[in-house]
Amino acid sequence: MRIAGLIFGILGGLVAGFLGMKWMGDADSLKGQIELARKMGVNMAELDKMLTASYMLIGAMVAGIVGGILAMMGKGKIAALLMLAGAILPAIWVPKSLIFTCLLLLGGIVSFFAKPRQVAVSP
Repeated sequence: MRIAGLIFGILGGLVAGFLGMKWMGDADSLKGQIELARKMGVNMAELDKMLTASYMLIGAMVAGIVGGILAMMGKGKIAALLMLAGAILPAIWVPKSLIFTCLLLLGGIVSFFAKPRQVAVSP
């Protein structure tokens, strides 16, 4: 369970970070057009939500990697909270981000059940 938490955490974090960087890059490349649309009075609330979620997805990348390492160390409940928060918080603003953060959800569930390494007792 600890190894699965590590793998899901790292992979989920990398995928979340990729999506966050993609959304930030897209918004940056269209900066001039976005400003022009704002001046014309176009409602940009959805784009603002997506940009906010992109910052959270980059944070989810860090949370997933740290959560995976903590799961491997046997601190499963803390790791689970980090990974689940990293998956759920961006979804509050943009629900379709759950498609990319589903690995973090799996990692959080698996890490919740991860037990610390048992020390072998010699007779």
